[in-house]
Amino acid sequence: MTKLRTLTASLLISTCLTAGAVAQESSPLDAEIAAIDSQISEVDATISRYDGGLIRMLAESRREALLLLRTVVEAREAAEAAGAMIEVTVPAVEPDPERAEQLLGEMAAQQDRVETAEREAASAGGLIQAVALSRVETEKLTLAQLQMAYLQARYGIAFPVTPSVTNSAPPIPDPTAPAAMTQGEEVAETALPWADPDHPDIDYNLTPFEQAHNEGDRIAGWWVINEERAAIDDSPSVVAINYSAYDARSFGGLTALLAQCREGETSVVFVQDDFLISAMRRDSFDVTYRIDSNPAQSTRWNELTSNKGAGLFGSGSEGFLRGLYDAESFFIRLTDGNGQRHDAEFDLAGIQEAIEAVAGACGWSTLDLSPDDYRAIQTLLNAGGFDAGTPDGVWGNGSRNAMRAFQEQSGLPITGAADRTTLEALGVQAGE
Repeated sequence: MTKLRTLTASLLISTCLTAGAVAQESSPLDAEIAAIDSQISEVDATISRYDGGLIRMLAESRREALLLLRTVVEAREAAEAAGAMIEVTVPAVEPDPERAEQLLGEMAAQQDRVETAEREAASAGGLIQAVALSRVETEKLTLAQLQMAYLQARYGIAFPVTPSVTNSAPPIPDPTAPAAMTQGEEVAETALPWADPDHPDIDYNLTPFEQAHNEGDRIAGWWVINEERAAIDDSPSVVAINYSAYDARSFGGLTALLAQCREGETSVVFVQDDFLISAMRRDSFDVTYRIDSNPAQSTRWNELTSNKGAGLFGSGSEGFLRGLYDAESFFIRLTDGNGQRHDAEFDLAGIQEAIEAVAGACGWSTLDLSPDDYRAIQTLLNAGGFDAGTPDGVWGNGSRNAMRAFQEQSGLPITGAADRTTLEALGVQAGE
C-alpha cells in the first residue's frame, strides 16, 4: 500500500491532481480546477502545432473532455459554496471511496504508459515519430477519461453523456439534404477521390476516410487498410479498421473494429469510446457477439492495456476472421468488471478485401482448408516443379516455400499461403 500511495502522489503532482488536492479538504475542488487548467494549456499548445491530422484530432478530443470536466467541477464548486441544493444541471451520485482508490491505481499505471509513449516519441523520427506521437495523445486522452471517473467516484459528481462544450469536429453531413445549388443552376455532385465506387451508399465525407486518403491508405467499403513494414523485422504489417460505428460527436474516443497482422501475429480488436473498469484478478472481459442473424456466441477476449477495449489474438483470431469473411453485419457486447455493458454494431461492407490483406501479411488462408485440400495443393506444386515435399496435408515451411516460389513466378503477392487468388492460378477448387 505504501508503494501505491507513493506512486499515486507522483502521478497527481505531474498530471491531473496534486498531493495537496487530496490533503486539503478545505478547498479540494479549487486544486482540481487548477490542475485541469494546466492540462488545457498543455493540450492547447499541442493543437497549435498541427494544422490537421490524427494527432490534432486526438488532442481536440482530449481538450473537449477537459473542458467538460472543468465546467462540471466548477459548477459543482459554485453550488456547494452557495449552499444550494445540487440539481440536475450539476447532478450528484453517491461517492465510492473504494472505486476512487482503485481508479488512482489505474491512473498511476496509465501515467506510466503516457511517459513511456513520450520517451518513445522523443527518440523516434519521421513516420515512426508521427505514429508514436499519436500514441502519446491516445494515452493522454485515456488519462483524462480516468480523471473524470475518479472525480465522480471521489466527490460524487456525475457527468453528462454528451459534452456541453462546442464540438470542434466537423458535423456529419446529412445524406438526405438537397444538393448545393448555384444561382439558378444545379451543381453536379462531385465524387470524393477516396470513395470506394463499389459502395456508393457509404458517407465518405467522414473525417477518418479523408485522413486515410491523405496518408496513402486503402479504403474498401467501411474499412481503412494500412499496409507497412514492422520496424523490428521488416515483416509485412497490416491494420484494417472498420469505421461504420464512427461518431464525430463522441468526446470519449473512437469506436471501431480492427483486424490486423503485426509481426506475424493476427488479432481482432474491439475499441470503444468509454473507460472500462478492469475485472478483478482477471485480464479478460466477457464478450457476446452475433454475426448476421446467426445465434449469439459468448466467449472472453483479452483486455487492452489502454482500458478502452478487448482483443482476440493468435490462431483463434484467424478462425474468427474466416467466420466473418462472408458476413454483412457484426454485433458485439463487452461486459466490464463492474458489469456495465458496452455495445456496438458494425456494417462489414468491404470486409473481404480487409481480411485478405491481413491473411496475406500473416501467411494464412481465408479458406477453411482440410488436410485433403492441402494434400492436393502440395501434389500440384510438386507436379509443377515446386518442391513441397511429401504430400501429407500439413502446411509446413517446405510447403510455404514452394508456394512462395510459385507465387513469385506467377506474379502473385508472395505470402506462402494458400490464398484464393493463388488457388485459382493453381486450378484448385477448395471446399469450405
